[in-house]
Amino acid sequence: MDNEKICQIMIDNSGDTKSLDDDRMTPLAHAMERGAGKSAEFLLNHARQLGTVEDFLYDVDVDGNSLLHLAVNSGVLAVVQHCTEYGVRIRQPRKLNRETAFHLACEMGSMPIVEYLVSKDPALCRITLVDFRGRTPLHMAAKRNHAHVVNFLLEKGAMVDPKSDERRTPLFMAAENGAYDVVTLLMERGADVTIRDTELRSVLHAAVGHPRVMEDLLQSPAMMSLITEKDASGYSAVHYAAMKGNIATLELFVTKNKAAASVTSDSLETPIHVAARYGRTEAIEKLMDRQNARILNLQNSQGKTALHFACTEGHDRSAEVLLRLGATIEKDRQDRSPLHLAASKGCAKCCESILQKFEDCINMVDKNKNTALHLAAINGHASVVSLLLSADRKAEVTRNNTNDNILDAAVKEKKSDVVMVIAGNDRWREVLTTCSTGVVPLLQKLVEDMPDALVRILDQLVTESGDQNSMNYKVSYDLALIQGVFAEPEKNSRRTTDTGETGKKDSSKDKAKDKTKETKRSEINSLALIETMAIHRRERCLTHPVSFHLLNTKWKKFGWVTFGINLLTYFLFIIPLTTLAVYTRTHEDDLCGFNSSNPDENKDEFPCTFSNVVVQVFNYFVLITASGHLIKELISMFHTRLSYLEDVSNFLEWVCYIASILYVIPPCDCKAGFKREVGAVALFFGWMNLILYFRRLSSYGQYVIMLSTMFVTLLKVLLLWMLFIMAFGTTFLLIMNDSPFDTFGTSMMTMFVMTLGEMNYHENFLPWDNLAFSTLTNILFIVLVLGMPIIMMNMLVGLAVGDIDKIQQNALMDRYVLQVRLLVDIENSLPEFIMKRVQVYSYSEFPNHPKTIKQKLIDGLIGFDKPQVSIEEEADEMSPEMVKVLERIQKQEEKMQKMYEMMKEQSDVLKEIQSRKKDEKQKKKDETKTSSKLGLFGFS
Repeated sequence: MDNEKICQIMIDNSGDTKSLDDDRMTPLAHAMERGAGKSAEFLLNHARQLGTVEDFLYDVDVDGNSLLHLAVNSGVLAVVQHCTEYGVRIRQPRKLNRETAFHLACEMGSMPIVEYLVSKDPALCRITLVDFRGRTPLHMAAKRNHAHVVNFLLEKGAMVDPKSDERRTPLFMAAENGAYDVVTLLMERGADVTIRDTELRSVLHAAVGHPRVMEDLLQSPAMMSLITEKDASGYSAVHYAAMKGNIATLELFVTKNKAAASVTSDSLETPIHVAARYGRTEAIEKLMDRQNARILNLQNSQGKTALHFACTEGHDRSAEVLLRLGATIEKDRQDRSPLHLAASKGCAKCCESILQKFEDCINMVDKNKNTALHLAAINGHASVVSLLLSADRKAEVTRNNTNDNILDAAVKEKKSDVVMVIAGNDRWREVLTTCSTGVVPLLQKLVEDMPDALVRILDQLVTESGDQNSMNYKVSYDLALIQGVFAEPEKNSRRTTDTGETGKKDSSKDKAKDKTKETKRSEINSLALIETMAIHRRERCLTHPVSFHLLNTKWKKFGWVTFGINLLTYFLFIIPLTTLAVYTRTHEDDLCGFNSSNPDENKDEFPCTFSNVVVQVFNYFVLITASGHLIKELISMFHTRLSYLEDVSNFLEWVCYIASILYVIPPCDCKAGFKREVGAVALFFGWMNLILYFRRLSSYGQYVIMLSTMFVTLLKVLLLWMLFIMAFGTTFLLIMNDSPFDTFGTSMMTMFVMTLGEMNYHENFLPWDNLAFSTLTNILFIVLVLGMPIIMMNMLVGLAVGDIDKIQQNALMDRYVLQVRLLVDIENSLPEFIMKRVQVYSYSEFPNHPKTIKQKLIDGLIGFDKPQVSIEEEADEMSPEMVKVLERIQKQEEKMQKMYEMMKEQSDVLKEIQSRKKDEKQKKKDETKTSSKLGLFGFS
């Protein structure tokens, strides 16, 4: 507002002129900063009257400025004059960066202020005023292209080449900032063009990116030798021009010095190397204009050519240009070709460009014996792997120094996209069967980490032939590969060398390797992969048609027979045991010599006779079968070791068999007393174990699982239930006198029965007059009825229903896991010569053929349960028409991607054209400005 009257009113009303804001500025400092001359003069006069002017002149803000700094920054000459009149020192530096107000005036280009300050201190231009970087006012004016200020300073005696702390002159700073007018003026005034800064950068280094300035500088003959001079980092000005893609500057360099295109840095990099690294395609073409093609293939200290750099950074257009101009395939110090680096970067276009011209380099290997395929797989570039593995390429599937092929490497690095691409490629079998890990171990690794990739491989094992709607439609399944049995891939009689050429192989070594591989393959269990699927519960893998038909075929061949034999042997144990127990209990008086008319007879003492033939036969039969089953369990324990203890049914069998042996030894006719107890235990666990036998069958397995799961749920809540029983049982023990509650044991058992709903209220709690504490007893009874039979039983029912729902959701998986374990156990128990006869390696079916009654009966009785298809899976199954639609959509997406890439290239071209037009427009503008200045002096 610049109103001194308001300032007067504020001071008259006790306003403090020394008050500071958040920036530590007084009202006077703000007036100076805004150029409020009247207010500033009033406040200065007021300070003079109080004798405190010195308190307001210096360190007036957080940066340590003087009032003169703020006044100069306002650009108003009047406030500057006020500062000098009141004694502000012109040479006073700012605390922050040691700049004086004269530095600031020269940087702003305010000629009236500069002239005024010089008039107040005529030695300002001749002395060396420097800021914290050693820059003079001439540096500041030159940087901002204030040619009139520079001319004034030079006329007043300023040195033309003062050096900053970095040894940079005003000419250097003007060139760096594109100050064309100042550069022209300083060169006319004799500025030294050969001076270098502390980083050995010349004026040409600084002028890169400013073509007009560069053109002006190159008018000096002394500049010719500086074109190829290098700075501390080893780069010349040509390298920097190539880095920035400044075509006009490069054209000047190449025109003035023919050696500019081939000048090398300290690391032997040419400007073409630099242009390729930063993707400056036009710069490459400009540098190669009228040059020998051999400079394209010059190698730096690491052995890299320009094509290496273009491929390393993924600049496909630059790579195409280099190849078109004559670039060849060379190896660097790591024996890596440009194709290796393009594959590592994941640039499929670079790879495609290289292979179109140099197809033989696809099998070159580096020092670690990695091909381009290896590096693409290790770095997870699925598109490059697909390109290199395509049918029209001649890529060999080899192993590197760590004995890994591409699939081994991709699985180790957990590159699921690459594994999926390999699994879907036509050469998938060749890649899989040549992996060093082994087919089955690698597929097991996929089960653990990449189940989707395994499903894709399993899909490849299914072959369809014929029309899907025809009766002759046939589906064939290759079951050999997932069992670790496969034919060796055809191998060329020649091997790939480091240079990608071919040579003869050592057949003896190959035969030794093949023999070793065959030996390892024979040691693998044929169901090892299926077992891994079951362990990790991979439903999609386990229920895949290939896995299903393998299990179904094996089950039909030997699984059901073995299981039936095991079940028969168990029946030969449990039925005689039950018959013996029932017979001896029925004829107990006759066998033991008891008197049925004497109820007080001691039945713990009885003679041990061996006269009954039936009992003796069953005794020895049970003993033999129980002992046989015990031996079988010992053998199973030896084979499975600690995993044997994980199955609860094993403990049930041990209890059953041991109790049975105790029941029949000694083989007395009489089974009274302790024998009867042991027999009861044997029978209970025997029949319970038979129930668990059926959990592995497809028909009844889910029901057995439901029962066992509900039993586990009951055990979880049993502790809570027992606490309730203890609470009510002990309470009724104290307040009731009747027999059901007169002892601790009977009270606990009575309470247990009451929780199940058997309250017997009339017998135990009526009439009330017989109760010692009738009111309390009835209150506790009501709480018992509400808490136990209703709440607890409903909770158990709810938990059971929840478990059943969960089991039904996982029924397919649980059933398959149990069936697989059963089949694996059976296969492990069979002798090798039998297994060789019953192995199956392929399966074919005609889905459209109707099944005969015999086939349906066999499938129903001994068939493996077929995987059920959920509603979601049915929805996912697409008709052939839908598949065609999706294929067309995929093709359209590919076309759109190509159009996008073309538009991107066109956009880059338009940007470059726009940049050129902008430079031309600026050049014309500067020329017009120069001609207008000359016109003022009468020149045309």
